[in-house]
Amino acid sequence: MNNPLVGPILTLLKTHPNGISEFDILKALKEQLPAFNALAEDANLALFRQHFLIMNALYQLQRRLWQEENLLLSISAIRIYLRESTNIAVPTGSTAVDDGVDAKLAAYYLDWSEYEKTEADDVSDLLNRFYTGINLSGDRDAALKTLQITSSHPSKTEIKQQYRKLAQKHHPDRGGNQEHFIGLRQAYELLTY
Repeated sequence: MNNPLVGPILTLLKTHPNGISEFDILKALKEQLPAFNALAEDANLALFRQHFLIMNALYQLQRRLWQEENLLLSISAIRIYLRESTNIAVPTGSTAVDDGVDAKLAAYYLDWSEYEKTEADDVSDLLNRFYTGINLSGDRDAALKTLQITSSHPSKTEIKQQYRKLAQKHHPDRGGNQEHFIGLRQAYELLTY
């Protein structure tokens, strides 16, 4: 299926020769295309769908530009930009998508069934797994030890008070060690999330 965002995204890429972020593409499309803002009632699902449509258009465009004009479209988390392929050796028959992660991402985003089958509950589950994955229980024990808290289930108030006490004592502006101070802050962030 041809993605209607291919044209507007190509225009954005041509007006940003040094590259553009996906976030800036998203902002521009929201301004240009009012229907792009109404893809779902659930905010997380709407954002997923906007992201999916952008990435689908980018990977479609990447293949077309390579096959038709011998141009490479570099797609990364930080910057998306067009570049000429004159100084780059790409094997004959290649689609200009690297093996490994890029090829897997392209396959995912080029599969419309992924867009169609993903519902609000799926996005919510993905987000919950992400947040759970970054909050490991072993890290919690280490954070409690870093903040010198002996209780295994301290209140947020106790954590905050202990952090402030230690941060004041170990702040680099007061002669404390910067690495130790950063460790205190990391422990505080983990425990108060």
